Amino acid sequence: MEHKTEQSLLSPETMENIHHCNKCGLCMAACPVYKELLLEPASPRGKVQLSRHLLQGDLELSPRVKEILSQCLLCGSCVAACPSGVQGDRLFSGFRWRVTRRYGVDWKKRILFQLLAHPWLTAGSARLGRWAKDILGKKLQAGIKAGNLPLDRIPPFNQQPFSHQAPEVMNPEGEIRARVFYFHGCATNYLFDRVGHAVLSVLSKMGIQVITPKKQGCCGVPMFLSGAREESLACISEVLKTFASQEVDAVVVDCATCGSAFVREYPHMLGELRSLGEDVSGELIQAAQLLSQKTRDVTAFIGDHMSWLPEMTQAGPLIKVTYHDPCHLLKAQGIGILPRKVLAGLPNVEFVEMEAADACCGGGGSFQVEHPEISAGITSKKIQNVQATGANVVATGCPGCRITIGAHLDPELEIGVLHPVELIELAIKAQTGSAP
Repeated sequence: MEHKTEQSLLSPETMENIHHCNKCGLCMAACPVYKELLLEPASPRGKVQLSRHLLQGDLELSPRVKEILSQCLLCGSCVAACPSGVQGDRLFSGFRWRVTRRYGVDWKKRILFQLLAHPWLTAGSARLGRWAKDILGKKLQAGIKAGNLPLDRIPPFNQQPFSHQAPEVMNPEGEIRARVFYFHGCATNYLFDRVGHAVLSVLSKMGIQVITPKKQGCCGVPMFLSGAREESLACISEVLKTFASQEVDAVVVDCATCGSAFVREYPHMLGELRSLGEDVSGELIQAAQLLSQKTRDVTAFIGDHMSWLPEMTQAGPLIKVTYHDPCHLLKAQGIGILPRKVLAGLPNVEFVEMEAADACCGGGGSFQVEHPEISAGITSKKIQNVQATGANVVATGCPGCRITIGAHLDPELEIGVLHPVELIELAIKAQTGSAP
């Protein structure tokens, strides 16, 4: 692909964000990175002004500027707080593309992106990772960290990918009320197969026919947001080919980040790339718009159809549950009330709200590996708030948040981290005495 000039790597719509910023600073109170560092360059406002000078040509894209632009979780907190509608995450993501054009992609990320882009490589690496973890054992892993993540606290890989375990079509007993595609994402496929089984179990109990296409890979967003846009296009095209369909009532997603990609990012990404002259067809953009309209986070989908759940009465002891809002669910998709409504409606759950439930957990994909000290400060506040509730379980619909929070909770407190759909499955099974 022919390299373009730096100026043409941002669409007019993205550049317009720079002129909408009135420098009020409301974004600073919402930005987890700024609150940790208390430095203007670390704030969204500072990065917007940095972007302005880069575009005006009076500032060079230097290693220092690259470092500053990388100090962003792309959590969308600044977007949610901005009274002028500045889409800071899209602006900073666009500049990350410029950074990768200038400096290339970090070799560790390049390996990761190759894995995500090729499911057969991911499956092989998962098997290798499971073998290596078994060989190393807990004692050897103790003290080793991947950035801010203790290696021995990272969940083990599934015995086999969830896509190998799940039936391609799962029919409910009795009347079919709806028909959905299920996109399970990489995390459920390789780490959290229990979530996938809970989704299938709960939806089928609601009278929903669930189609889980065997051929599904990465949503492509981790690559796109890191600036590796060309690498992400093949993943996005494959997802659209399989899941953008009028033949289903909805596409349910169990991962907040994948759901955010489908609902919010795909139409914008593809439209921007096409406006910049990339090989993106109008048909692909229409498919992205269709997928955006069809996609629903699985907890929100269940919340939309609570009357379809089987009748449940309290059985067994109450579980004290608190809830962490994933940024890609609350700030990107506007879903915050429904998960609470679902959890509070379960007969075996005592729901308790934590302080700053909507604050970022500090994970941010590879952020906790690139900036472990900043991430650690943000995560410690989340952990304090979770533990202060006295909850037995913290529920969250983002596998990244689940890994980050689960890795830092005090093990002596024995607080579990579960997807909300796992708690719904537990409540349903408690009715028949089949809960573990």
